[in-house]
Order: sequence, then structure tokens, then C-alpha cells
Amino acid sequence: MSKITALSLVSFSEEQLNKLRAVSDRLDVQQRSDASLGDLPDELRQRVEILYGWGRHFEGAEHLPHLKWIQTHSAGVNTLLDSPLWQSDVIFTSLNGVHAVPMAEHALAMILAFRWKLRLMLDFQSRSEWPRNRWEYFALPELRGSTLGLLGYGAIAREVARQARALGMRILAVNRSGRRRPYEGFSQPGVGDPQALIPDEIYPAGRLLDMLPRCDYLVVLAPLTPETRHLIGVEALACMKSSAILINQARGGLVDEPALIEALQREKIAGAGLDVFASEPLSADSPLWQFGNVIISPHVSGFTPAYDERASDLFAENLRRYLVQEPLINLVDRESGY
Repeated sequence: MSKITALSLVSFSEEQLNKLRAVSDRLDVQQRSDASLGDLPDELRQRVEILYGWGRHFEGAEHLPHLKWIQTHSAGVNTLLDSPLWQSDVIFTSLNGVHAVPMAEHALAMILAFRWKLRLMLDFQSRSEWPRNRWEYFALPELRGSTLGLLGYGAIAREVARQARALGMRILAVNRSGRRRPYEGFSQPGVGDPQALIPDEIYPAGRLLDMLPRCDYLVVLAPLTPETRHLIGVEALACMKSSAILINQARGGLVDEPALIEALQREKIAGAGLDVFASEPLSADSPLWQFGNVIISPHVSGFTPAYDERASDLFAENLRRYLVQEPLINLVDRESGY
């Protein structure tokens, strides 16, 4: 029986590669870290059936004659939407769920930073200054009893909800259907909200503008598709409280950046915590750098030393399922774009 070749273009450790190889002796697991597909030996290109990588790794993958499945090294697949592969029969699976814990912690770090005006505290500290009007500066509403809105209710948002509920926050969410759907993707034990029981209310996507006026904090965690691009624009920002904080951890394209800049300039919202941007790295001349009510994070919210270990766990399980023709975890739906 001929072997099935799986090629990783990401640097897994030898231990992690052995985990993948241990799935079955039917597998030939190869690794070419950060190589371009055009640099591969033709003999290997002819054999690749399963490809693991992200972003630029997939350039030219449509020319691999026996390619059947791509496992991405990222949760988002928006970079593939305009590729020739999207129109092919190749199946895609994502790493949705691998980032849930670090991204939830990052969201809460942003929320707590705004609740306690940490930027202002650090400013006083840098000047060795003890503020006279401490009450006016720092007596802000507690998180307990405040309302958190979640745009998207996938793996990450469910873990944000779990952690925020422990702080006594009310939770609202928006998903496509407005229904409480069980989560079926990759998850660690004890993480998230598997049955979608935590939110006080879940709105369908068409009622986003009804949810926004209720939110003290809004965390954007939806996938980027043609339908969701600039979902947070002039109209949505106008619906938000002037005291509200916007946090975007998903993709920069979900937020209309010029509209956000104007909303911040005119104090239509109180601040923004941004980990993603329309163009990255964020240009040095962007006005966002200059706002005292903006916290800029260099697209690191998903970072964790456990990333590759969890990724290889998921890939190993999907390899097992692929070989026995069971449904794959985190199978991408081309119709929805994620």
C-alpha cells in the first residue's frame, strides 16, 4: 500500500513530528520549514496529498497534482478566499480553538486596562507625580454589573465569556443565527462555553445595531469575509455608548479604520484596544498611535508557548480522522467563508 504524504511548512519540533508520524504507518510526514512550494523537489511535489502551513505557504499549492487537504496554521482563512484553491476541490481545516485561552486573557487585559486607566497611571508614574484628583481620574464603573458584547461567538468568544462571567459581567453576543449552538470545533477541557449557555442574550447578525447600545465593552471576534468587512463602521460606531470601549482581536478589515479614527477624535466612543489593523505593521503615520485612549498591541493576542503543541495535537487527530474517513475537526465551510 502506497503511503500518504503530509507536508508541513511550519517548524514543528522533532517530538511533535513524531506525534504526527505515530498516527499511522500509512503516513509519510515530511517537513520543509518555511520553504516555498516552488523550491520543493519535484518528486515530493508530486506526492503531497496533505499540506500544513499558513498564508504565503499556500502560494502555488493549486499546482500540487495530488493535493486533497490543507490544514492551516491559523484560525482565519480569509487569505485563501481569493486564491485558486478556494475554487478547487481541496478541503480546508483551521486551527480554530487553539488560541482561545491567550486571546481571552488578552481581551480581559484590555478591558481591565481601560477600566483602571492604566495608561494614565503609567503616565503619572513616568513623571513621578501623585495625582491630586485621584477620585475623578480613577473612580470608574466596576466590571461587575457592566455589559460585555461579543461580536462572533466561536471558540475564542466563548472563553472570553467564561472568564468575563467570573468577574460578574453581563454577556451579550452576536452570531449568524441568534441561536445557542453547541461548539463542535477544537477545544481544551474546561475551556469556553460548549453549549452556549453563558450569554444573557444572543442576537442574530442582522440585529447587531440593537445590541451595541447596551454594551460597555465590545470585543470583535468574527471571521473576516466579504459580508463582515467593515461591519463596525460609521453606523455601528454611532450606536455605541460614548463611554464604550471597542476591542478588536479578529481582523483589521472588520473595522472601518477611518470611521474609528473619527469616532475617537469626536469622542463618540471612549477608547479602543486594537490588536489587528487594516494594514500590518501599522504605519508610523497612523493617527491611532497618537490617541491617549487607544492601546495598540502588535497582533500578539493569540501568542502562547503552547501554540505548536496544541496545533500538532489537532493536526494529529485530524490525520487520524482523515485516514478512517471520519469528519474532520474545524472543517471550513466555503459558503460561510470560515
